[in-house]
Amino acid sequence: MSKASVSIVTHNNETDIEERLGVLRSFFENQLISNVYIVDSNSTDDTVKIVKDYARKFPKINFIDLPVNRGFGYGHNIAIGQSDSRYHLIMNLDSTPTKNEMLDEMINEMDEDSSIGLLSPLVKFPNGETQLLTRNEPTILDLAIRFLGPSFMKKRQEKFINQKTGYDRPQLILNATGSFMFLRMDVLKQINGFDERYFLYMEDTDLTKSVNQISKAWFNPKFVITHEWQRDNHSLRGSIQLVASMIKYFNKWGWKVM
Repeated sequence: MSKASVSIVTHNNETDIEERLGVLRSFFENQLISNVYIVDSNSTDDTVKIVKDYARKFPKINFIDLPVNRGFGYGHNIAIGQSDSRYHLIMNLDSTPTKNEMLDEMINEMDEDSSIGLLSPLVKFPNGETQLLTRNEPTILDLAIRFLGPSFMKKRQEKFINQKTGYDRPQLILNATGSFMFLRMDVLKQINGFDERYFLYMEDTDLTKSVNQISKAWFNPKFVITHEWQRDNHSLRGSIQLVASMIKYFNKWGWKVM
């Protein structure tokens, strides 16, 4: 069994994928990583051609070309199903570890504490500002007021994102970001990976809750990545997808109002 594998899901990323793979190559060259799975969700641009060309020069890349786009979780599940590693890293194309040795350190932490099923880093914008992503388990109210802007019920929103307590110390988390999730493979297998009913949004929240049923999701700010945050949930399409995922989440886990 190899130590670690990685998966990235792409869709119409021709403008930046070659640059991003170049940035990430030194991280992927870590000897503990056996395979890097790039799963394309039916791109209609030149993403597939670019990745295939890149994979010829970098044998660790295993390219999976899907004929349909069934969402973020589905794409990662395809890679998870092909991997035989002990640990698996789910990451976004626009996420960058701040040092190449971070993977070794995360593996060491997981090896030393078998109760950790998911390890989540501190996430920063490229300008160094912290992204407030170690959130509480959502309620209907918490998700609803976020549509109304950051000044509406400000204290409630600050509590939801753990603004004062969630980023300066290791701790159990209820809502890890899908931009960079380092997982124990046997835990992933037990929960059957991502729930594929989510096309986009809430799939990482759902996965975190599933992990915490049998293990623990753990945040440690000594591990740092940068993330450019390219989601479009402020668009009409993104908002519709988010609401659809919220309904699926609450139907599954219960409709908690407050």
